[in-house]
Amino acid sequence: MAKLGNRRTRSPPPATALASTVTSSSSSSSTNTKETASPYFLPELIPLIASRLTTLEDFFALRAACRAYRARLPLSSSNLASQGPLLLVHHKTSASEALFHVPLRRILRFRLPRAPVAHRPSSHSCFGRLFTPPSFNLTFFNSFGWCVAIRDISTTARPCCTQLRICHLLTGERARLPDLPKYVGGVLFSDDLVLAFTPRHRDIYYCRIGDAQWQAAQIDEGYGLYSLMFVKGTLYALIYPNHRLAVVEFDNNSVVLSFLGDELSAHTVPADSLAVSLAECNGEILLIIKTGLFRTGLYHVFQWQSGDRKWTRIDSLGGCSLFFNSHEFVGCLGPDHPGVQRDCLYFTGNFGEWREYSLVYKTFHEIIADYPGRVVPKDFAPLAWVLPSIC
Repeated sequence: MAKLGNRRTRSPPPATALASTVTSSSSSSSTNTKETASPYFLPELIPLIASRLTTLEDFFALRAACRAYRARLPLSSSNLASQGPLLLVHHKTSASEALFHVPLRRILRFRLPRAPVAHRPSSHSCFGRLFTPPSFNLTFFNSFGWCVAIRDISTTARPCCTQLRICHLLTGERARLPDLPKYVGGVLFSDDLVLAFTPRHRDIYYCRIGDAQWQAAQIDEGYGLYSLMFVKGTLYALIYPNHRLAVVEFDNNSVVLSFLGDELSAHTVPADSLAVSLAECNGEILLIIKTGLFRTGLYHVFQWQSGDRKWTRIDSLGGCSLFFNSHEFVGCLGPDHPGVQRDCLYFTGNFGEWREYSLVYKTFHEIIADYPGRVVPKDFAPLAWVLPSIC
């Protein structure tokens, strides 16, 4: 990886969305020229060209060339299919967050919007409430595709205060949710439904964007949560302590569990397992189990067989790779994305690093997100994966 040295860099300008900030020299002509210039390619070819671009600078430069191109390039998974993974990182010098381009190992011109901005809510979205979050001690990210949940936690307040925002990094849409009633370890969302929970606990908090408060629901006594995940609109849970898979529904203050199979044996989930989490690949439910030492252990992958109602061990993801914030599932990318190794698991760390585990070679690689303005390795700085092709 090339060293960036000690070059002085200029902080990027504030913006409300990535679309208005990731501009390159190829798009530096005046707005009037862009709007009136004749396209170089037939508009019908533009989606095909965009699907082969591997940097967001190129994608948005093409989109800004003229109105005809912009009309042909809505922000969709197909148009962003070739974009590689990004990391949302802490940027110490600008006191904000930045997007780190993993294949190119550099920072994009982007700043997560924090200033109060009022957006007009659309008929299909409740985003757009006016808010100004105060300064907090710790910031955690939970993400899926381009949507990011941002938890600002004040450790000086008594009781501990947790504010939660959701931001779509492509469009700039954002929403402030009610303050969480207590600290939570994870946030999950699907459409306008948001869940907050802590692994191995009974409580799940849920609300919809625009609600005035959270609702609390509890699992029956003796059960807890290992992991939660939405697949095609259905909420699945891995239940503690017997590692059973269940479908989750809410009945006011209760969590209704519909178990799908028997509990897992000690052979499948050894007592020394360090992490157990759900994942998804091409619509199939997966179970990821970590055993052994932290950096030299092994990951085992199981696929749910709905017909037989049991887990089956698999050694390959068909060339796909899975992404996790710590061990919380973020998304799955196919085999043709730049900078992504096939049949790998990617995890973020808490000190500005990420890890790559190969299912083929059973090996770990740890990589530091090295960029100007990064926090020093000893500082607590959790990262989050951002996957452009999952809109």
